[in-house]
Amino acid sequence: MAQDILKIESILKDKYLPALKNQIGTEPSPFLEKVKKVPLTNNEIVASAPIGLNGGFGFGYEGTNVPDPNAQQYQVFKEKAKDMYVSIKISDKTIKLASSDASSMLNALNQEVQGSYVTAKWNLARALFGDGTGKLATVTANAVASNEVTVSDTSKLREGLTIDFYETTDTTSDTPDIAKRRITAVDHVNNKITIDGSATAVKAGFITVQNSHGREITGLGAIMDSAITTIYGLTKADNAWINPLTKDVNHDFTDIAISELVRDSRDYKGGNIDMLLCGDKAYAQYLAYMKENNTVNSDKLQFKGGVVGMNVLLGDHNVTVVNERNVPTAEAWGVDTTCFELHATEWDWATKDGGIFTLISGTSYYNALLACYGNLICKNPGSCIKFTNCDAAA
Repeated sequence: MAQDILKIESILKDKYLPALKNQIGTEPSPFLEKVKKVPLTNNEIVASAPIGLNGGFGFGYEGTNVPDPNAQQYQVFKEKAKDMYVSIKISDKTIKLASSDASSMLNALNQEVQGSYVTAKWNLARALFGDGTGKLATVTANAVASNEVTVSDTSKLREGLTIDFYETTDTTSDTPDIAKRRITAVDHVNNKITIDGSATAVKAGFITVQNSHGREITGLGAIMDSAITTIYGLTKADNAWINPLTKDVNHDFTDIAISELVRDSRDYKGGNIDMLLCGDKAYAQYLAYMKENNTVNSDKLQFKGGVVGMNVLLGDHNVTVVNERNVPTAEAWGVDTTCFELHATEWDWATKDGGIFTLISGTSYYNALLACYGNLICKNPGSCIKFTNCDAAA
């Protein structure tokens, strides 16, 4: 039996791990593919952000004092590394049945590994555009115990996801009101989900992925959402320069509207917007605008995750426009990807005495844990731009 476990561990290390590292690091989103990757060396991530212009310039004439040497101002951003995990479980029975055939061993592993990869990819893509709180949706209280739950939005919910329920006023130090329930069905039309386990009278509040309340990476949502009042250790209200530029296009999402904010980011915030991430309705509206105005765009950009972006000339800027499902559906977010860095360790198996698998106490299942530690940080969050009401008029 020990030899069978060693075979599986060897397959996971040598066959699957290199591919998983590459795929999880690039495929979740075109945004992630373009972001600079920096090896994590400390639990606290620090970035120095320049503020405005160097203060040492001034005009004068011969014989007068030269300008005072007022150096460039900087602000220090700090962010904690977050823990990201993917658990893989395989039964003792599966191992024994597949032990005599190498191909059967691979088949037994492949389904579990691929399922775990898809889950990790989906959750990382979602978190990249989240605000760090981990909140997936708000919940309407059930007056009568039921397995059906009404939620505010199902866009971040999928069958199979294991979730925790919190009450509205709960903070990150509170324990879930209901923990580790698995979603068995999602009704995207009526904003309802079905959960496993016994029928429950859930309270008004919100849901997160299991164990994840307040523990997710600091995604773009933390920059774009004005309801998030602090970022990187700074209060937004006291540091207006870190707030993104916003524009309500009032259902008129055109190149002119986009170009204006792209230009303002350059002129006022030192940004060079190179990617516009459009929610589903915003993207559909932009395509309709291009078709209506007979705009022909043959310059396409294929990303590793399968997404195709359009390279569009907006004023004097070339911007890649992509459909990003994790951006609110009627919004579009513009970013200078050169300002972002993902500080992270490589994805790797958590080991004990060199081994990957541990037997889960009281069960016949073995568990392997794929782990990564890190966070996303932006050196110039104020250069970001945000468009609202980008969908078609009602």
